[in-house]
Amino acid sequence: MITEARLKTILNTFRDVRILVIGDFYLDAYWHIDKTRSTLSLETPWHTNPVVAQRYSPGAAGTVTNNLNALGVGTIYTLGVIGEDGFGRTLLNCLQEKGCVTDFMIQAPEWHTPTYLKPIHRGYEGVETEGPRFDIENQVPMTESIETAVINALHECLPLVEAVIIGDQMPHENLGVVTTNVREALCELAIAFPEKIFFADSRTRIGAYRNVIVKPNRFEARRAVEPEWQGDSVNRETAEQCAQTLAERTQKTVYVTLGEDGILVCHQGEVTHIPGIPVNCDTDPVGAGDSVSAGLVATLCRHRAQELAAYIGNLVASITVTKLGETGTASPAEIRHRHRTLL
Repeated sequence: MITEARLKTILNTFRDVRILVIGDFYLDAYWHIDKTRSTLSLETPWHTNPVVAQRYSPGAAGTVTNNLNALGVGTIYTLGVIGEDGFGRTLLNCLQEKGCVTDFMIQAPEWHTPTYLKPIHRGYEGVETEGPRFDIENQVPMTESIETAVINALHECLPLVEAVIIGDQMPHENLGVVTTNVREALCELAIAFPEKIFFADSRTRIGAYRNVIVKPNRFEARRAVEPEWQGDSVNRETAEQCAQTLAERTQKTVYVTLGEDGILVCHQGEVTHIPGIPVNCDTDPVGAGDSVSAGLVATLCRHRAQELAAYIGNLVASITVTKLGETGTASPAEIRHRHRTLL
């Protein structure tokens, strides 16, 4: 285990790091509804849902940028597609408020800004419950001109950064920003620029990446290796086998996350298990994978030590999962404190 002084030095290097996050940027919209103020509509047989407060935050690929910002990463570029709508303007503002450089974000009139509407219902005595989510997503592929604009922006931004994090979140092929052609361009650029870090996270297409570091969870890893698999359990031995298979395909390091059990690191044919960080309280896993990605890549930018990066990724996630009711982030001070408890 590294010393606290060493960890502090590593975290301090983040301030000079430059990272591009490309992919599916969503807007998380939290609408707080006070049901005690609800009245029966005069025009319909429904009771109203009085929204008394709103808050917005970047989601999906935006969750990665939130975590990078909290870690103190110096410059964060964003490349995605948003609509020319109110949600798009709000998302852009949220990214800018988080310190992101949004010069490479592309606005398209025919694009619907992906948005998760999350109603928070409040009753008597302040009791709150999150209701079913409303999802706004694109139902048609992006046009060829927008796809070309994404690839051109990627080429323009790449010389400015040390690492590229790919947030391939849209479950349906070619309905998100990382289309087949965009993914192919990314994989080719990873060969052309071997000194830069290319890192991909994808729920359904992690097996399609080549020449880049990939970070699936154990279930995504098995589905990538066995597309027909539909089980609900993956033991560590099987996860290790999947990691090795994916590493042979990608020719790069593979990180397989195991939830509370930590991370498997497959590097140059060898698999190492980095144990999870014990958490003795209620947890919320939403966004944990994105926080791992942020910690991993920020570390790799200055310290090409795969196991060290996995450990710091674990530290970050062990903090974010404890922040209930929000997609949490972790600051350097929180990371140092968590590490101190393990010494």
